[in-house]
Amino acid sequence: MTRDIRASIDHFAEHLGIGPWFMIEGGSFTECRYRGTSCAPRLTTAFANVRGMEFELMQLDNDEPCMWRDALQKQFAREIFHHWCHWPDDYDACLTETLRRGYGIYQDGSTTRGRFAYLEHPDQPDDILELTERTPGRRAFQEQVAEAGRRWDGVRRVITDWA
Repeated sequence: MTRDIRASIDHFAEHLGIGPWFMIEGGSFTECRYRGTSCAPRLTTAFANVRGMEFELMQLDNDEPCMWRDALQKQFAREIFHHWCHWPDDYDACLTETLRRGYGIYQDGSTTRGRFAYLEHPDQPDDILELTERTPGRRAFQEQVAEAGRRWDGVRRVITDWA
């Protein structure tokens, strides 16, 4: 989570060699629920991959009630670690098992590429787990980001014309 996605991209590129960043500006969701209630957050999101690790920066672009607004109410300078992500091969089975283990749905919904759920456990409410449906469209995007990371020469930090 970041308050200034461009400054965060610059920091990660300059100091950690992470890039290029595939940016989606002003993105919205096909559907989204925050604690079970419909919501309409808009986000600018950027993805990068270096040495097999995927990074995601998220900047909330409106004041819609959502988990990202909750995160922004915490004290931090520019960015803060927000969640872990798992891309299970069987989304429904993994979600069922995670709920059975005591996690609750914090926020969930879908994009044109598939479903997602952010989960929290009452014993560790600051450790948010994201489950993302691993659809062919998402796999292709992950591969595109990973390949760009392997070939990145450090020059072009932001890619917006990737779709």
